[in-house]
Amino acid sequence: MKYLVVLIIFILDRITKELAERGYFSKINVDFFLSFFLTHNYGIAFGIEFTRKIILFFNLIALIVLIILYKRYEFLGLAFILGGLLGNLYDRVFYGYVIDFIHLKNFFVFNLADLFITLGGVLVFFKLIK
Repeated sequence: MKYLVVLIIFILDRITKELAERGYFSKINVDFFLSFFLTHNYGIAFGIEFTRKIILFFNLIALIVLIILYKRYEFLGLAFILGGLLGNLYDRVFYGYVIDFIHLKNFFVFNLADLFITLGGVLVFFKLIK
């Protein structure tokens, strides 16, 4: 049960990325602030480029640290980050890039994994300052 949230986030991320790859989201257009734009991110956050080996190395280090922290603290914010990390790590290992498809106007293109990593980071931040 302790890893159920992580698993749900991972599965939701995989499903939405697969739908994006098949073009399902390109049919949805919300002109006001949201659009869907499929892109393959070979770098890290905000498109910053590194070699694939360096990115995978740091992702694996982060994964190990997060698993250790989550086993110890079982905090929802850590589960969000862990689920998102697994979703993006899956892409990096099996495709060599991360599938991004959600585009907020005047912002970067991202995916559900990125969203959960960000939400998890916010939850961890508030937990730490509390």
